Amino acid sequence: IGPFFLPPRLDGQRYAEFLENKISLLLEDVPLRIREIIIFQHDDAPAHSSRAARQVLNRRF
Repeated sequence: IGPFFLPPRLDGQRYAEFLENKISLLLEDVPLRIREIIIFQHDDAPAHSSRAARQVLNRRF
């Protein structure tokens, strides 16, 4: 997958936009059997736990 470069200073809104618009495109060529077992792990970076990012994650995944 990738590479995909995020901005050096990632805020919650930009990360939510990445989740909403880019992650699906990056996973398009990954076989379904692999996508079903992928673990998407966040650390406690503020962008990862922002309200905008959580809303996208709850809605899409």
